[in-house]
Amino acid sequence: MRVPGVAALVAAAILGVALAGACSSSARSADGPPARRAFYYWRTTFRLAPAEQQALAELGIARLYVRAFDVAWSAEDAAPSILGKLAVADGARVPAGIEVVPVVFLREEVLRRGAARLGPLAAEVWAEVQRRMALLGVTPRELQLDCDWTDGSRDAFFALLARVRERSGLPLSATIRLHQIKYRERTGVPPVERGMLMFYNMGQFSADPEARAIFDPQSAARYLARVSEYPLPLDVALPIWSWTVHLRDDAVEGLLQSTDPDELAALPFLRRAAPDRYVATQTAFLHGTLLREGDMLKIEVTGPDDALAAARQIAPHLAAAAGRTVTLFDLSERNLARHAPATLDLVFRAVH
Repeated sequence: MRVPGVAALVAAAILGVALAGACSSSARSADGPPARRAFYYWRTTFRLAPAEQQALAELGIARLYVRAFDVAWSAEDAAPSILGKLAVADGARVPAGIEVVPVVFLREEVLRRGAARLGPLAAEVWAEVQRRMALLGVTPRELQLDCDWTDGSRDAFFALLARVRERSGLPLSATIRLHQIKYRERTGVPPVERGMLMFYNMGQFSADPEARAIFDPQSAARYLARVSEYPLPLDVALPIWSWTVHLRDDAVEGLLQSTDPDELAALPFLRRAAPDRYVATQTAFLHGTLLREGDMLKIEVTGPDDALAAARQIAPHLAAAAGRTVTLFDLSERNLARHAPATLDLVFRAVH
């Protein structure tokens, strides 16, 4: 946890951002219709729990950005490999009135190692997207590629986008990280119709008790100056999830994304060492991850106040864009347990 002095400073900073964002949001409310509301769906099997279906209905969700599969580099085959293909549970269906945008997550290594195979890769990606969407019973009207490209892989990524467009005939969107906006002369602007600004994962993974990786308003502030100038219409994705960072000897060992911080208190091999930390008292496995005695688990929770602060911080920096979509990452019962529909409604309303 932060020491009281630092906590007070951060709280004051967030309050200032919130007040400024609220004023800006009010000023922009007359510019046009409210932004379209969406969630990311990032699990490997499509199945909506009753609480998820209820949230979609109560919040007036218009879109689901559904992860279709990942593309990674296979060292064994020396070629790109499609992993984690979306499955659909028996009887699972997308609720009426909700559009599905398939998302393909592309690891940057594929671009660096497989630049000579972009044509076959584009054909394989589009064919697999069609298969995954057929299982859902939907015909996509947009396709999104999610890749943290760099100045060294930009040409390959942009060429792949062009080939996927040729194959699919669909409008494309691409996820945009904050560093790709700040340093766009180096990283370039992708040849797509829209960008999805990922307003999270802005901090550093660290053993530092004060460090936050999901949402840190002070880190975000260093990247905001050029957002309004970005030459693509920008949608925006905001965080509502939490995770657990695995530490060993004061260094980051890994990330336990499937571990709910709320479950740690009941585990017999963990002892609470601080409000946001647990220490392993014996060697044990946690959801397939080996914890050694003495390992530390650092909890990072994105609560309702954090999600609203993120929305209010980015809102004044988004240039007017017709048909903007505000997307929350991600839809799950676990996240909805921390974020009631009434609080998520405030988050959506904060961004026009």
